[in-house]
Amino acid sequence: MLDASQAHAALLQQLTEAERRGAVVYELTQTATQGTVLSFPHQTITVPSDALVAFIDRDPTANWGHSCRYALVELSTGRISSWEARFPPFGIPIDSEWRVAYVAASVPEGAVVRSKSSNQQ
Repeated sequence: MLDASQAHAALLQQLTEAERRGAVVYELTQTATQGTVLSFPHQTITVPSDALVAFIDRDPTANWGHSCRYALVELSTGRISSWEARFPPFGIPIDSEWRVAYVAASVPEGAVVRSKSSNQQ
């Protein structure tokens, strides 16, 4: 069984080289429970078991839609599932908020979406 920190490390470990060089990774601050249905633009994901939910923006300086993906890290097994997408989750009502989990060195600060609470930290 992984804790949130281990799930985060597993997610970052599986980023592609291109994602490491140019992406921003966001994670939900709360893990999603088994059976939760996540509805994003043009993408619906049913969580198979308790999981860390992530969104990887592969081109954070571009306007939408562009290549991005959603990922789940199952806490019980460490299995990582990924779904290709073209649109971000922001503004979609879900029970939790997103936090910035990784920013490539090449990404300008102005391209990173931060919540009000993370701006105060």
